[in-house]
Amino acid sequence: MTRPHTVFVQAQELPWSTGLYGSGRSDVAAKTLSFDAASGAATMIVRYPAGWRRDAAHHLDVHEEFLVLDGELAINGRTYTPYCYANLPAGYTRSSASSARGAVVLTMFSGEPHTKEGAAATDRLDPKLLVEHIDCAGKGLEGWTENPYTRYLAGTGVQPLRQDPYTGEISILYAALPFRYMEKQWSHPTVQEMYLLSGEYVINDVGILRPGAYCWWRENLFHGPYGSHSGFMFFIRTDGGKLANIIKDDIIPVDYAALHNPSLPVDLVPYNAELPRTKNY
Repeated sequence: MTRPHTVFVQAQELPWSTGLYGSGRSDVAAKTLSFDAASGAATMIVRYPAGWRRDAAHHLDVHEEFLVLDGELAINGRTYTPYCYANLPAGYTRSSASSARGAVVLTMFSGEPHTKEGAAATDRLDPKLLVEHIDCAGKGLEGWTENPYTRYLAGTGVQPLRQDPYTGEISILYAALPFRYMEKQWSHPTVQEMYLLSGEYVINDVGILRPGAYCWWRENLFHGPYGSHSGFMFFIRTDGGKLANIIKDDIIPVDYAALHNPSLPVDLVPYNAELPRTKNY
C-alpha cells in the first residue's frame, strides 16, 4: 500500500481527465482521488456521459467497487441509481452496460483496469467477493444497524455493504445524528478510506469536511477530535484488514470553527482549497 496519507481533499477541487487509466473506457471523464503506484489500485470519480453504452460482453481483470453519486448506470439489466452499491470482482462479465442519462460514480479499482472482450472463464470469478446490487436508499431505515465498531458512540449507525471473507476488509455507509462529537484523537490499525456524502464533519487539526471530502487515512496516524452540528453520512472502506479504532484518553474540546489545514501529499497541495460554508438564512 503505497498511497500517501490524505486527510482531506475536496473532490470538487480536483480536475477532470479524459478516460480511465488502463484501458477500456476512453469515453468517460474521471477524477483521481488516490492512486497506488505499486499495485495500480485507485479510487476515482467516474463521469459517464448521457447515452454511454457497451453492448458487447466484456469483463475486467481487476475488482471494481462502486457507489453511484448521481444519475443512473445500468449493468446486465440492473439499474443503479444514487446510493446504489456493487462490488464486481475480476472476471465478472458485463453482458451490457449503459447510462442513458449519464452518471457520476465513486469507483474503486483493485489494480489497473483492463477491459477484456467476451465473457470471462467461469472459474475466473470468485463468487465470495461478489456483491451485485444494493440499493442503499431503497432499504430505508431497515438497511441500518447499530454501530458495531464503536458502540459507545450513541447516535451513529451503519449500513453494511461488503465484508471480504479473506481479509476482513469492509465497506459501509456510516452516519450520525446532529450534534454527534468525540472529544478525543483517534486512528486505525489499517487504512480507512472515507468519502463524505452529506452533512458536515469537523476535525480539529485538519478543518471542516464538506460533502465531497475524501480521505485515505493511513494506519496509526492520529487526528481529532471531531464533531458535527448537522450530522453526516460517509462511505467508508478499510484496506488491509478489519475496521478498528485506536482512541487516546486525553479530552480535547471540539473546535467547530477549525482552521483549514489538511494533511496532503505534495501532488494534492495545489487543490487544497476550502469550500465555503453554505448559510441557512
